[in-house]
Amino acid sequence: MSEKLAELTERQLGALRKRLAAGVEDPAMTLRGALVSDMRRCSGEGCRCRRGELHGPYTYLTVYGSGRSRMVYVPKAMAAVAAEHVEVTRRNEALLLEISQINLELLRRRALG
Repeated sequence: MSEKLAELTERQLGALRKRLAAGVEDPAMTLRGALVSDMRRCSGEGCRCRRGELHGPYTYLTVYGSGRSRMVYVPKAMAAVAAEHVEVTRRNEALLLEISQINLELLRRRALG
């Protein structure tokens, strides 16, 4: 993308940056991570899961922070809402990456403002 950005004028870069920024959705919906589905085994000695019939599927949000990853259980009633938040975050991060590349091009030109 940076090669294409180099072909644009500073005015065009500013307009593109503004258009991209307008597409950033509500930051309050940010939820970084990935949703995964998992089957589980319980601690019940006589349970069916001991014979291979696992419980689930259960939804978890995998998050990475402080140098480690963890899984947070997502109740079934919240799974669709959590998925929408994760998707909004993915779209916003993609837009912010593009905006950052434009700003880098403007910085190279000494026109960042």
